[in-house]
Amino acid sequence: MSKHADFEYYIGVAGEMIDNFNELRIIQEKLDKMSRLEWTRPPGMDAPWMRDFKTTAPYDAVKAGVRVLSGLDERITIDPYGFDETESGDLNAAKLKANAWEVALKWQMDRASRRRAILRQDVVRSAMMYDEIVGQVVHLPTQIKAIKKMGGRANRQEAALRYGDFAILLRNPKNVYTKYSDYMLEAVLYATIKSAEDIQNFWNNPQLAQLIEDEKAPDEWVLLDYVDYDRRVVFCYPGNTVQNLGGNAVVTVMNEEGEGESYEVIELMNEEWKYDFLPWAAVIGGTQLDSAPENARFPLLYGIMKADQWNNTNIIGTLMMSEAIAEAARPDVARIGLVPDSIEASYGEPGGAWDVPVGHEIRPMPEKGLDPALREALDRQLSDMGRSTIPQVLVTAEALPQEPFAGFNQRIQQAMASLLPYKFLAERWFEEAYRLMLYWAKESNKGIVGHDNERGVPRTYEIMPADIDKDKIYLKVELQTDVPIDRQQKMATAIQASRELKMPTRDILEMLGETNPERKIKDWMMEQLDLAYLQGTLQQIAADASGAIQQQAMQIAQQMLGQMAQQQAQQGQQGAPAGQGEQPTPFGPQGIPGIEGGSVNPAEGGAPPAGFAPGATFEGQTGMTRTGEEIVA
Repeated sequence: MSKHADFEYYIGVAGEMIDNFNELRIIQEKLDKMSRLEWTRPPGMDAPWMRDFKTTAPYDAVKAGVRVLSGLDERITIDPYGFDETESGDLNAAKLKANAWEVALKWQMDRASRRRAILRQDVVRSAMMYDEIVGQVVHLPTQIKAIKKMGGRANRQEAALRYGDFAILLRNPKNVYTKYSDYMLEAVLYATIKSAEDIQNFWNNPQLAQLIEDEKAPDEWVLLDYVDYDRRVVFCYPGNTVQNLGGNAVVTVMNEEGEGESYEVIELMNEEWKYDFLPWAAVIGGTQLDSAPENARFPLLYGIMKADQWNNTNIIGTLMMSEAIAEAARPDVARIGLVPDSIEASYGEPGGAWDVPVGHEIRPMPEKGLDPALREALDRQLSDMGRSTIPQVLVTAEALPQEPFAGFNQRIQQAMASLLPYKFLAERWFEEAYRLMLYWAKESNKGIVGHDNERGVPRTYEIMPADIDKDKIYLKVELQTDVPIDRQQKMATAIQASRELKMPTRDILEMLGETNPERKIKDWMMEQLDLAYLQGTLQQIAADASGAIQQQAMQIAQQMLGQMAQQQAQQGQQGAPAGQGEQPTPFGPQGIPGIEGGSVNPAEGGAPPAGFAPGATFEGQTGMTRTGEEIVA
């Protein structure tokens, strides 16, 4: 088969995929209009006095769901049992490697999300709006290499490298056509509308370049990118509507004069796909029991769209509002007479009167009131829509009067059960995105680097391509709540598991939502070492201080004894009369000898000299008698 014939074959394949999704696209467009509150009164309700009523219930439901799910904490877990270290018996090394992988992947995802600050919001929005999430995981180094090989400009991609090696390009499911088998995603067709210049800057096609140079290129072009496990084919044609070309490589475009002009479908790429994976993270919810795409997906607003509840609610609300306006503008009285216009009312003061000529009459008009059946029907429709989407507590996020926080949190958790299908879908998509990161790293032989801080010290983690085994990648992503009541419950469960089940500390920390338990354990050990060192230092300081105090006390005692001996010797030399040699020893404040200004007075609570130390008599302290004679033991 020639290249041209092969190209036409893939044009036909693309056309079949487009036709297969026609009914689903109609449903998705209705869902989009509901979420954007785009509604038009049906024919027959075009009276000039009528006013539109649009309930915001669909918009509020989607907004509340996005707010709740996008606020959950994204946690990635790598199972270490797929590593060689586990097989060799070094489970601790395997766990450390798993933690390093988690840090590196999460860092790259966070960096990629910075290009689109609302990535997580868009992921959950796509899940709820379409029950489908599709996105491209682009390995920028590989893409840059391919663009330069084609002679294109990769300056945008090179600038994007500032935010990491990966670009996460989330796509609107309305622009993506997928084909699934019983096992996996088999093919993807992505359609978008671009200008000729944008296409040329990326693909550098000579045929398109000539059209641009000759100013014969229309402003808008349909770009189709098809890939399966065998081939990647990219082509474009003028227009702003995706259509089935039926395998025809020529398309006719109507010019401004209403004349048809033919253009060849331009082949931008037609190459063998050399990888064993597709560059798309694509997941759908719904069911596999129905093969028709329009019946296999159950978005959040699917029920109220199928039951036409939103349309009926708006019609009933419009009738009620219009009736209320008409009732407010209805005349209050009937003027009866030959010339009713001659009857005039006085508006000078409240409670004014009518000036009624002879032969005329004024009669009050009976009050009609609003139709209670309309109110009942409106309330029933609003209730049905709330039951078909999400509970009201998630929309308002308001507690009941005097409701305790624990009770309010329990109602929130119960209400979140309605969002579980979309939560699981978002988790599956993140799993696929992370898995594609590892696939690209393996194929490009370029590691994945991530950064973190450990006790204030920057640390780099790297996933080595040689360590990646595509058949042994076991990862899981969970979107977890972070509510105080939930944290308390998790803590209580973890303590009970540790006490009764003897679970390891690492497992307990993971149960509490810790993404890097090894680092937490290490931090705890370092903290214990710091505390032990500090305690030992304090004890040493206390011991040193106690020794210094004792030494100082001995020095003071020796000084006192010396002074007392000197005084006694002086008294003995002077021959003082008996009774005069026992003069009070000068004591300072607190009874310290040698400091002027104080003395020891037992009557005032002080200690006598003999009681300064146990057994400290003059003879005992000096080894001499009071007359100066040495005492021999």
